[in-house]
Amino acid sequence: MKRFLVALLVLSVVSGFAFASGGQESGKSGGVKIGVVLPDASEERWANQDGAFFKKELDALGAGYEYEILFSEGDESKEKQNVEALIARGAKVIIITSQGSGANVVAAAHAEGVTVIAHDRMAKSSNDVADYYTTFNSWNVGKAMGKHLVDAALAEGVTPNNKADLAIFAGRVADWPNATYFFGGAFEELQPNLDLFNIVNQDAATFKALPLYTEATFNAAAKDALQGAMQSIDTDWNPETAGIKAAGVVAQIKKTSDKIFVLAPNDDTSAAIRLEFAKMATPYAKYFTTGQDASNVTLASLMGDTVTGKGTQTMTVFKDTSKLVHDSVMIAKNIVDGKPGLTGLSSGPSIDGAQTAYSPIDTLLASNPQLTYDTIFKTGYKSETHPDFASIDFSPYK
Repeated sequence: MKRFLVALLVLSVVSGFAFASGGQESGKSGGVKIGVVLPDASEERWANQDGAFFKKELDALGAGYEYEILFSEGDESKEKQNVEALIARGAKVIIITSQGSGANVVAAAHAEGVTVIAHDRMAKSSNDVADYYTTFNSWNVGKAMGKHLVDAALAEGVTPNNKADLAIFAGRVADWPNATYFFGGAFEELQPNLDLFNIVNQDAATFKALPLYTEATFNAAAKDALQGAMQSIDTDWNPETAGIKAAGVVAQIKKTSDKIFVLAPNDDTSAAIRLEFAKMATPYAKYFTTGQDASNVTLASLMGDTVTGKGTQTMTVFKDTSKLVHDSVMIAKNIVDGKPGLTGLSSGPSIDGAQTAYSPIDTLLASNPQLTYDTIFKTGYKSETHPDFASIDFSPYK
């Protein structure tokens, strides 16, 4: 009776329903086995990538795996209502990309014995954590970005006696563990090579004082040290915030080289940062920068269209979200089937106590458009006919 009343109350206020198994509308099926809660249907990533991939993967499971996908409209209170609705309808497992910490989600689910899979972002409180965590190994994503900057600097003839400039930006510190691991992985590559660079946007001493951390040696002290260094360069994963921070750097920068290397945390912030650097009275002759997610703007840049690409981005880490979705759905299926969640998946060290599945990543470079074509367009992950790619001649890569 309690669950029935909760269902009526919650379903009366929850909006943002996206898909239900078998084409049924919310509240009309006999029950839900697997619930999915994503942050915001207005965002490309969640609506047209993960959301669509979840529907495809869950549809493929067939009868016995009834599901529902809800969006939380960027609102943590709506997120909790969505989770309560799914629990009331009988969900055995909930896959969630939390808007914030996910603490309320984990508490509500575990109170009813429901398994929680944190999809791409950790969901936890101070004393409770998601049961499973699917990720791309954020440390290795960061390592790929840091390695790109070091490799590019060495290829450009940068030495301790012939330094180049370096600007450093980070993701949202509160996005644990992702942003911290991205930053830590990048600094595993940068830290031993900081003598190649003059840091132009922060006190270099802050970064030079960091010990050398690896994923294997990462601990609470490493978390505190890395997050302390990240505080002043936190972009909040927000292009506007990143642009404002970059504009502040440009306003006071003292160039010591005609080359600059920029650690940008993801594609959207990378584009915003390079647009500000392009406004310099005398821009750098060469600009090398990182990113991740393979956004359309970035892909255009990697394929040579600097107009749509908002300048030159020299690399991105491609994280195929269809593979991440596949891993989350396989864990959910295993749980419904009564099997250990990670059966058949590649796993990594547990994070905050959550069992972790790692999905593969690819590094795409502006210097290798063929690899970008083969990885993104030839596979059908993105369509060549999308308007964002209208200025690109794909014929040399076919």
